[in-house]
Amino acid sequence: MLITHDVSAAMSSAEWSRRACLLAHQTNASRIYVEWNFGRDMCTLAIGTAWEALQNEGRIPTKQLMPLIDPVHAKQGKLLRAEPIAQQMVEDKVRLRGAFVDLENEWATWQPTDSDSPGRIDASCVLVYGLIPEVNKGAIVHAPLPTAPQPAQFGRQTGAAASAYGRRIGT
Repeated sequence: MLITHDVSAAMSSAEWSRRACLLAHQTNASRIYVEWNFGRDMCTLAIGTAWEALQNEGRIPTKQLMPLIDPVHAKQGKLLRAEPIAQQMVEDKVRLRGAFVDLENEWATWQPTDSDSPGRIDASCVLVYGLIPEVNKGAIVHAPLPTAPQPAQFGRQTGAAASAYGRRIGT
């Protein structure tokens, strides 16, 4: 999968919705993916309003249908959202086609402890989750490390219960 455009930035809902509509028109997109966890109806209303305004201004032909607005249910927390997409990039399943200095810089430098919200990372994650939905299924950021059984657990202890890693044999 190739990410070919990045028009993300910090902006108002009127600005981002217009940019999204213009990009959808420019690329002849059939869908606009939106994060559904936060904003829900606001996203749909903003995009619909922007599409109509751009048609009234003559920037989008009046007979062109607006792309489908497709919701993506993102995982809670930036790290949980971004980790599976970063893995897809490492495995060369997602690539950036073009020079996206701001997007690349955000991917390369963001840390889970950063107070800034990584908007470009979020936007690219929503896109990838929309295009490759199975990426969002079953991702594990950290599994608990197993603990080794203690030698005393396997000794001949009368009345001792079986440990989680073995069974007690004998009396």
